[in-house]
Amino acid sequence: MFGLLRCALDHKAGPFSIRYPRDNAPAAAPPAAEVAAVPYGAWELLRAGKECAILAVGVMCQPALEAAHLLVADGFDVTVVNCRFIKPLDRRMLEGLLRDHKILVTVEDATRVNGFGAYLAATVEGLAPEARVVVMGADDRTYEHASRGAQLAEVGLTGKGIAERVRVAAAEESPVAP
Repeated sequence: MFGLLRCALDHKAGPFSIRYPRDNAPAAAPPAAEVAAVPYGAWELLRAGKECAILAVGVMCQPALEAAHLLVADGFDVTVVNCRFIKPLDRRMLEGLLRDHKILVTVEDATRVNGFGAYLAATVEGLAPEARVVVMGADDRTYEHASRGAQLAEVGLTGKGIAERVRVAAAEESPVAP
């Protein structure tokens, strides 16, 4: 978060927005003075793999990494990317992912309607129509009151839920024997 804040303070070319949900940080943050600015528009590769890439937004990075860990046991070698910038997209990294990955799975703790996944899918359609984008997020509806964790679990935004969606997407891509 501090790196994004430093980037925002340095950005002079237009508006800059940082979204942060209610959640606990996975680890203690270093002192702000020790954190460098994040390069503007740059995503962060958290785990390198092949064929399937999980593109996570914000706090969804931790469940995406958990999903990758679960998938290793099934023989999946997935990439995990911290898409810390939604607009602009990191075109260089996206184009690199499209060269090596048949499936991109976006994971965001927001609605799928008009969110990052929808924006990425429209962009990918223009760049690599043969690639498949699977959008994970919440349906655009009202949810019962519950803890954040319970609500995320309800819509499959946990390590286990993301891993299951990747398995399904991969099975849908595999040719079926006659």
